[in-house]
Amino acid sequence: MSAFGSDPPVRGPVLATPTDHLSDVKLHAPSRRASWVDRPRLMLAMAVAIRSPVTLVAAPAGYGKTTVVAQALQAGDCPGSAWVSLDAGDNDPARLWTHVAAALERAGCVLPLVEPSRVLGRAVDAPPTLLVTIMAALAAMPDDLVLVLDDFHFVQSPERHGEVEALIQALPEKAHLVIITRSDPGLRLGRLRVSHDLAELRADDLAFTREEARDLVARTGVDLADDTLVELVERTEGWPAALYLAALSLADRPDPDDFVHRFSGSNRFIGDYLTEEVLSRHPERLRDFILDVSVLDRFSAPLCDHLLGRGDSATILNDLERANLFLVPLDADRTWFRFHQLFAAVARSELELSHPDRVPDLHGRAAEWFSAHGLVPEAITHWLAAGRTHDASALVHANWLGFVDAGRAATVLGWLDVLGPGDDSPPAHVTAAWMASLVGDEHTAARHLRALEGMDDYGPLPDGSRSVESATTQLRGLFGYGGPLDMMAAARRATQLETDGRSAQFAVAQAALGHAHYVQGELDQALPPLRAATRADRAPGMIRILTLSLECFAEGERGNTTRARECAEQAMEVLDSRGLGATPQASWAYVALAQAQADAGKSDDAMRTLELGLSTRRLDNAQAVWGPIHHLLVSARIAARLGHDVLARDLLAELRQRMSRFADGMTAMQARADAVRKLVNDHDALEMIGEPLTERELDVLRLLQGSMSLHEISVELYLSPNTVKSHARAVYRKLGAHSRADAVRRARHLTLI
Repeated sequence: MSAFGSDPPVRGPVLATPTDHLSDVKLHAPSRRASWVDRPRLMLAMAVAIRSPVTLVAAPAGYGKTTVVAQALQAGDCPGSAWVSLDAGDNDPARLWTHVAAALERAGCVLPLVEPSRVLGRAVDAPPTLLVTIMAALAAMPDDLVLVLDDFHFVQSPERHGEVEALIQALPEKAHLVIITRSDPGLRLGRLRVSHDLAELRADDLAFTREEARDLVARTGVDLADDTLVELVERTEGWPAALYLAALSLADRPDPDDFVHRFSGSNRFIGDYLTEEVLSRHPERLRDFILDVSVLDRFSAPLCDHLLGRGDSATILNDLERANLFLVPLDADRTWFRFHQLFAAVARSELELSHPDRVPDLHGRAAEWFSAHGLVPEAITHWLAAGRTHDASALVHANWLGFVDAGRAATVLGWLDVLGPGDDSPPAHVTAAWMASLVGDEHTAARHLRALEGMDDYGPLPDGSRSVESATTQLRGLFGYGGPLDMMAAARRATQLETDGRSAQFAVAQAALGHAHYVQGELDQALPPLRAATRADRAPGMIRILTLSLECFAEGERGNTTRARECAEQAMEVLDSRGLGATPQASWAYVALAQAQADAGKSDDAMRTLELGLSTRRLDNAQAVWGPIHHLLVSARIAARLGHDVLARDLLAELRQRMSRFADGMTAMQARADAVRKLVNDHDALEMIGEPLTERELDVLRLLQGSMSLHEISVELYLSPNTVKSHARAVYRKLGAHSRADAVRRARHLTLI
């Protein structure tokens, strides 16, 4: 059975194809390398640590944090693991939790479709839906699983920290979280320390001992005297990066002891060493390759070929890897690589000092390659590094809709913040107006719309809109800040301008028109544009969820419960297939499904789904004006029909406040709200004159309207025939009815059904 019924949730992939095409390399733990030193004491410490709910591995760069954790997880007796290498882009919640979910699925953790009951009781502070799904999946794991978040220092967002804390609080007994970071994370870990649920490995733990240092040096074929080895460890303070560099150099020294006497393990020395002893000792061709490629965080041979205008990068990368020159493969196929972080930093510094004029050009060529291969975030990063903000802006304006539709609005907002207010072009104002509207910032959206006045004919725009007039009428029609009448006029004009059924803008315009008709109670006029938007080839997922939900509401009002149910289920399918469960638009689908469940007498399912819809709406106020109005109205109607009058009154009170801003064009919406108030008042009257109906009795009463026999009703409600007969007799008694038809007539008079 589908999510419409009460069967267990369907299991299967819930993730949309990620927008970040380099995501795959982020989900691989480092492969074992011959140069790794076996460190039994740390393996034992990690084996104990990862049995704790949370393990924190915190130390500065070069302490081998990632290597130690990877070694421990590859031990034979270690639980299964899921690995995510984080970067600054993971401050975007959709990107972060999509990566985590993908890593968990790779590790065999089956992610269920969202089950409403998972968040009951936590409506105000529940984490985004995808995070709730992850928690549910971890709870269902039969075996222990370790989730590793590497390079956590890149995640600076307080909101993301709060979500990680929520994940920690919900960790089941068999789930373990390992956080690898250069600095202490902004997480409240004190309670875990007090309860001994936090294991920690710090720089002192990760520093090399004398025996480990001897093993490392011996791999280079050098045998140091005991006192020299002690001196080397003391000078480096056991810092693995310094010891590693010293070991590489000792192999070429005629007097290794003398080298150790002069060796310093400081960061400054390491930089000087890498510059003077590593980079300068290689041919100029290889040295230039390293310096130029250092502008890239990750690279492949084709990317390097384009960057440098050559065709032998694959050979050079192979040579660098064989020479152990700080090259780290990022995938099993050795397609993508990065340099060791310290080595990359020194190479970039040397490039900026020796060839500063090359840096902008290299970033520009990198941006060209990333852009041509659809890697928009990387392209924008390099355009900005090249100082070419115009090119970065053009990519943002052309791609904002795709990222928003993938649940990555935070990424677009971050780009706009970096670009700043300097771009006064029409595309910049259009993009900014859309993003402000999507996050509920009506004031900022209005400011950008004012800036576009007098530019109606400018176009076409990078995002696909035919003109500025088309974009502004889509905005006014869809978000309706000016009220129902302005919304209708704008939507009509948008549909006149956007006539290409293959464009996303066509779907947006049709959705706006269908919504405007629905608001004014014109259901027959609303359905054709809503259906046209849903069927449009390039309709964004969030628009399909909106139009299917509105069609569900409209068909429900027309009494076509079968079609309403189909629309609700289709909206849920779009939600799940597109991975949009963590977006504000998700609440539309949940409320639509709750209405369809209530229509079918599934009271318990309807209330669970309704609670999920309400909690998702409260998580994010980014629904402008009309989203909350529709959610409150439909939710109040469902609550009242199911006898939850206190909840219905609360929802109606908020609904009245939100609807009060509009005076004109609200006749149909007021009538809908009045009908719900009458239903609640009739319940009050019924309670005064007799015993109220229970939820199950109401379920039976709704089905008594049709032609189903009592036996068929028992099958539909998963009850025994005798139980249904008892409920039916109770309904007749409480309503003072003498027959089935009489009970239905009296219930309709009291607006119970």
